[in-house]
Amino acid sequence: MDNRKNLVGRTSTEIGELLARHVDHGYRGRQVAQWIIDRNASSFVEMTDLPLAMRRELETRFIIEEPEVLEVVSSTDGSSKYLFALSDGVGIEGVAMREGLKATFCLSSQAGCAVGCTFCVTGAIGAGRNLLPSEIVGQYRAMLRRTETDIERVNIVFMGMGEPLLNTENLGPTLAVLSERVSPKRITVSTAGILPGISWLAGLEKRPKLAVSLNAPDQDRRQRIMPIARRYPLDQLMPALREFPLERGRRITFEYVLIDGFNDAVEDAVATAHLIRGIPAKVNLIPLNEDRRHLPELKRPPAEVVNRFAAALRDTGLTVTVRWSKGEDVAAACGQLRQRQTVR
Repeated sequence: MDNRKNLVGRTSTEIGELLARHVDHGYRGRQVAQWIIDRNASSFVEMTDLPLAMRRELETRFIIEEPEVLEVVSSTDGSSKYLFALSDGVGIEGVAMREGLKATFCLSSQAGCAVGCTFCVTGAIGAGRNLLPSEIVGQYRAMLRRTETDIERVNIVFMGMGEPLLNTENLGPTLAVLSERVSPKRITVSTAGILPGISWLAGLEKRPKLAVSLNAPDQDRRQRIMPIARRYPLDQLMPALREFPLERGRRITFEYVLIDGFNDAVEDAVATAHLIRGIPAKVNLIPLNEDRRHLPELKRPPAEVVNRFAAALRDTGLTVTVRWSKGEDVAAACGQLRQRQTVR
């Protein structure tokens, strides 16, 4: 058993405190932290401004470990799905999406998901364990190393496997580490509406952007496709969102998965606009990403229906984007991540 402490998933301050007894000067800890957080180093060998003897000593006490990349599958649209193996053999998936010179990294926060949304394959496979900060930050590090883009052009979204706000114990330290290198304005946490988690997020000094999975304008239909809505109903969720603190220029993103014949009528668009009225908001419409094996009964609406729904929302003054998901040809689109079983 390796008893060395992992330095991945720790802030600069934490790294400095851990190393204080094992380096000759305090600034050495800052150097190591800079190598790991700013330069994305994966070994002490790379830290050439540290004495060789010190590097060897640190190697006996600490590791720089992240999830192992077992496979990267590239889509025809330029996005890539990553299969990661965790130290206990559990597999998770994440996605890197290229948009010109920009990149968006979609990170997983859990291995599986207990929320059980009926339109999501991850929910269909059921609950798994929470991921540690090193396992979440490690996904970002691995994608950054393999994606040729400037760090200033990277966005991070917690829209992979799992419900981030059911793992705030590890999400908090993760956000603290990521925000040392990536502005919170470029980090988005997506939730199915976990009210205690939303309250926790509201209390953070450095808040990422908030996205809420809505998917229906009324409680009855929302809880039919999102069982968690029974516990956190709309009549409690919407007041909490109205009170959520927003910095100047910030808006809450409402994600709305369009399902053929279920929630895609113009009347539903009008009701949705009425529901979120008064909240600084934008709406991301996501035409359902079909999975004929796991979710054969659910279909994507025709493009004309999607466009009609979007137009109805825009007519109310809302900012609307239709997200035709990337990576669908390699099962990397929104709601399609499924890897959870032991991979080694």
